[in-house]
Amino acid sequence: MTAKGSYALVVRPEQALEVQVGKLGLVQFPRGCYVYFGSALNGLDRRIQRHLQREKILRWHIDYLTSSAPVVEVWRIADGARWECVWARMAVEQAGVFVPARGFGSSDCRCHTHLVGLASRTRVNEFRRSLREYGGAGGRGLDIRRTVL
Repeated sequence: MTAKGSYALVVRPEQALEVQVGKLGLVQFPRGCYVYFGSALNGLDRRIQRHLQREKILRWHIDYLTSSAPVVEVWRIADGARWECVWARMAVEQAGVFVPARGFGSSDCRCHTHLVGLASRTRVNEFRRSLREYGGAGGRGLDIRRTVL
């Protein structure tokens, strides 16, 4: 059975980057950590593996960043639901979060962005904990699996 669900990629450029991101144009990525939110309702593990490849056809906004910077951590939940918009909205409300490009990864929804920047791994870990504790309508925490690469 193919897993369906949502994921987050933690990307950590080794230096500040300036990347041409499709129709978004030139995007500045200061040094720090970035969290990208996505979903895959037709092959979660396959989608994540694709994002981890450095060489690939550039199809989604996140491909432009992950072909230039390593993914250092993956969060996933295989519950068949789309959490990407909820997580992105939660992230934008966090203290210390910045948005490198409006519309990044969110061209098929009404979100401001699906990519946020955080100054440190500590902030990333704090945000991951807040996602795990979020209970949604069911009131229980989410079983988000974390993989450190």
